[in-house]
Amino acid sequence: MILSQVLKGVKTIVACILLIMATSISAQSLNEIRSEFHAVVLNPDDSRDFHNFLKDIENPTSTVKAYQAVSEALLAQVVWNPFNKLKQVVKYDKQIEAAVEEDPQNIEIRFLRLAIEYNLPSFLGMSTHMEEDVAMIVSDLSSVSEMKVNPMFGQYIFHFLEETNLCSTEQLALMKQSFEGGGVMAGAE
Repeated sequence: MILSQVLKGVKTIVACILLIMATSISAQSLNEIRSEFHAVVLNPDDSRDFHNFLKDIENPTSTVKAYQAVSEALLAQVVWNPFNKLKQVVKYDKQIEAAVEEDPQNIEIRFLRLAIEYNLPSFLGMSTHMEEDVAMIVSDLSSVSEMKVNPMFGQYIFHFLEETNLCSTEQLALMKQSFEGGGVMAGAE
């Protein structure tokens, strides 16, 4: 009886340790994905490597699914054939919509969709969520700082919105204030 209780306690402790390890590995992996995304944005020739890095992730979270979708869109930059370019963008569109549907309040997913739609050619007619995504990001400022966003990624979101003029000066000031309150903008200046 006592031995079974001890074994049960050990199993519980091991399960907790494994859960903690899985959570930290997951957070570490997401930070690695963010870093790789930033690198690919700076060097589109690495789009295939980014896509291959993401495609075999098992049981992806909705955020990882969004990055997988983005990798499809980024491949469109490096394929030559216009039909293949369109095929990649259509794949992206289906996957990003599924990620947004799975987690509609996730600011990171909304930001990723916004960034891709901003860069899509307007004749495709696939940039229909930009205003919605900007409004969601700006209106849900409290959860931006609660996301515990890697400061570099938070700065990346802010600077993207600032550089693209997708936000008003007032919205940017509000975001900056919220980011600073959450420690996201530390060292950004």
